[in-house]
Amino acid sequence: MFGIALKSLRSKWRDYIVLFVGLIISAAIFYMFSAMATNRAFLEANSVVSQISVIFVIGEVLLGLITFVYLNFANGFLLRLRQSEYGLMSMLGATKKQIGSLLLRETLSIGVIATIIGILIGFALTELSSHYLMSLLGVKLAHWQSISMKSVIITLVFFIVLFTLNGLYNRHRLRKQDTLTLLLANKQVNQPIVHKVIDPLLGLIGLGLLVISYVLMPNIVKVGLSGFVVILVLNVLGTYWFVSRTLKMLTNWIRNSTYSLHGLRAFINGQLAFRLPDYQRILSSIAVMFALALGAMSVGQGYYRMLPSQAEQTYPVTAVYATDKVNTDNLKGVQWQQDYQYVVKGQTVYFNATEFNEHKLPTKVSAKNGSGLQTKWVTGDWLKKKAAYDYTLDGIANQILNQQYGAKAVVTENASEMMTHGVPRTMQMVKVSDMMANDQALSHNQKLQEKIVGTKSEFATGSYATYSQLKGIFGGIEFMGIFLGIGFLAMLAATLMFKTLSGVADDKNRYRVLAMIGTSEKKITQTIAVDLGILFVIPMAIGILDVIFGLQMFAPLMAGASNAYLGFVPSLIGIVCLYTIYYCLTVWMYRRLIKK
Repeated sequence: MFGIALKSLRSKWRDYIVLFVGLIISAAIFYMFSAMATNRAFLEANSVVSQISVIFVIGEVLLGLITFVYLNFANGFLLRLRQSEYGLMSMLGATKKQIGSLLLRETLSIGVIATIIGILIGFALTELSSHYLMSLLGVKLAHWQSISMKSVIITLVFFIVLFTLNGLYNRHRLRKQDTLTLLLANKQVNQPIVHKVIDPLLGLIGLGLLVISYVLMPNIVKVGLSGFVVILVLNVLGTYWFVSRTLKMLTNWIRNSTYSLHGLRAFINGQLAFRLPDYQRILSSIAVMFALALGAMSVGQGYYRMLPSQAEQTYPVTAVYATDKVNTDNLKGVQWQQDYQYVVKGQTVYFNATEFNEHKLPTKVSAKNGSGLQTKWVTGDWLKKKAAYDYTLDGIANQILNQQYGAKAVVTENASEMMTHGVPRTMQMVKVSDMMANDQALSHNQKLQEKIVGTKSEFATGSYATYSQLKGIFGGIEFMGIFLGIGFLAMLAATLMFKTLSGVADDKNRYRVLAMIGTSEKKITQTIAVDLGILFVIPMAIGILDVIFGLQMFAPLMAGASNAYLGFVPSLIGIVCLYTIYYCLTVWMYRRLIKK
């Protein structure tokens, strides 16, 4: 039976090639995430990356779930494509057990071959992605390994288990069907039932549910957590009812209007009407998943792009150097710079109030209206009273002691009192007008400080240090979002492709009738493009609308609605381009199958 399975794969390699590509992409990305998450030496040597290792684990889990769903649809297509062949085997004496065993071996053969190729591509993808991750995090990564035997084993075991479960499920589906059903599988057509009163009513309700969810999304702050659950339920139900009811209402309206009298519009509308009952679940699911993929990429990139402004809002100065040996002449657009003295004794850092009276210290305090933090220039006398509440001095004290927390900042009356606790040292504080324009210089100075006084970057203070730490977290999120978005969309689009191609047998005779009445090959190809284009546009349009309105929910977390859309356009361009590639591939394969 194994030989028959291999011969079957070779004879239908064109039908399996898209499944192969989707699985290879999935296996390659899964291996890459696994290689990052399981490389202990790499994580321990790069403190910034170790903070986001859990992100790669989450990415693996999500990728595994969507791969399982993708496999069900893909193998469902291949199963239907070969049902008549299995029925013929049954007529010739093959038992259901033998046919089921053949199907299981075919599934495992595809899985193992695709996984091995995916792992090999994963080696190259992991190496290439390291440079991208380095640029996102702004660090040089140590102990990076593109080839990890542990990750190879994890990937192989995971996908073999996945394919085995999927193969067993398909074998169970096959055993439930009798020989006659298998032989006539490609000749069954379901006529949609039209209800003149109920269909328009439910169609309007579906549209209303979707619109209500869009209206509530920008008001997420007012509706709260319970409102968020309501929005989610309304959106999912609205999406399903819109696809299953509202579109059915529209096809019925077009059928009875003069619009359908031009060209082949009536044929295309009829195709959509026939497909909707069978496609309503998959189109609804793809619309929701499309929105999640696009939304995740948009939010991840949006957060990453707003990190500089976010960091500057949390700290009043750009950088603090616990030594006067760091030369700040390489910085451009310096708005403010000042040196202060300090003394270290145990876990306490002492400062001189007289210096702060002469040269005020910028610090962050709560705004009067409670809307956030604002910069206040304070004197030494103010600090003596409220030093315990000043985050700026506490942050500087912890940086000087090279620790994350636990330091105590004390403001003395004058220099003499400060010097009773030890030998004074000098620190520099600087603020620049454009932090990103000074990115390389600030990074150089931070490394120089670490070399001179040993201050680790994760313990540094200032808006640039905050930016570096946030970049480590959100850079990893953007990294995962981009690759997960690619993997998700590749499999979602391929799932729709397989679902569409599985209906070729039903459509073949209808397109043959078009050819028989004189429709040109060019016109038939154009009709196929429009016919399939509608199926691809429906979930994409709903998903894009979901994200356009849904990003409003992140406005409070991203300091305004404008920031919420920072990553939307680049994410949309990338996703639509990949989605279009799958659409064009589907049209080409569909046209080829129609001609057979």
